[in-house]
Amino acid sequence: MTCQKLDNTCPAAKIALRNHFLNLRPPKRILECYGGERREMYHACYEGYDVTAIGIKKLPNVITVDNRQYLRNHADEYDFFDLDAYGSPDEQLVTLFASRTSPDPFTVIVTDGSKIKLKYEYVSHINTVTARIPIKMHIPGLFRFQDELIWYILLAASRRYSIRISDAKIVRRVLKDRRYYGFVAQKCVTES
Repeated sequence: MTCQKLDNTCPAAKIALRNHFLNLRPPKRILECYGGERREMYHACYEGYDVTAIGIKKLPNVITVDNRQYLRNHADEYDFFDLDAYGSPDEQLVTLFASRTSPDPFTVIVTDGSKIKLKYEYVSHINTVTARIPIKMHIPGLFRFQDELIWYILLAASRRYSIRISDAKIVRRVLKDRRYYGFVAQKCVTES
């Protein structure tokens, strides 16, 4: 059996979530991690903004680079991050939180397809990092708690990486195998 990767299986929900956060906190610079071949989110939401798009295929106006490496080196240059990978962009989110040093607020939009992995009882990368759950541990029925896992991941990651999270919002896709969520975050800076 082959798994067909689909772009933007529920564009209306993705566009609405992005527009909500664009209106909540208008960005100065947007980093779109995986812009997609047709650049649908760019054309629907980001046109007119200062956008850097990263992709896996050579396309006009798209940088072809490992997005985690780019995030490690440029996390403080952007104030709006669109993390959209096939499956779940867990590693992108962890890399962003770990690399961010600026105390300025930033917005994160996530397309999370990890429920597919959860159905097969696989623990996602971010759960192993934030919750210290062993990567090879199989947890039957874990997929039923995707929303709860997202809230837990945000709480655990915010504690681990000293990030304050606010205005979090989760949108469920019609077929319920994806979650789209967004939040505003800010690195907590302690004075020494």
